Amino acid sequence: MNKLLSWLAIVFGIIYFFYETWYHISYDQSTLNLTADYISVFLLCFAGITNLRLKKGMGLLCGAWGYTFCIMYRAFIWRMDALEAQDLENHETLVLKVLILALIVSFPAFIISFIKSFPEKTSANY
Repeated sequence: MNKLLSWLAIVFGIIYFFYETWYHISYDQSTLNLTADYISVFLLCFAGITNLRLKKGMGLLCGAWGYTFCIMYRAFIWRMDALEAQDLENHETLVLKVLILALIVSFPAFIISFIKSFPEKTSANY
């Protein structure tokens, strides 16, 4: 499961990078928003690679997935608020669908990595 979460983080980070770069260029997203997204991309890739190499990076992976989920959740919520106020541009409905998919991936990955980040109980721990 560790390798799967690591590879998922790397692949998700790469896809996230290309999608956010495209969105930034196409819809003139602010640099501050792009920076927050690129931090998430960096954390996912760094944590995924670290966990694959050292096999002790589950805490990093948990933090990366947690940060990514929070960024995605915040973007989703403000778009849902705009949708309710009927103030959402047409291209943002596609973004809303992409965010739902991203939340479906990032939340379980965060929960699993959170649970797996706890040290295993052994007789030496007592």
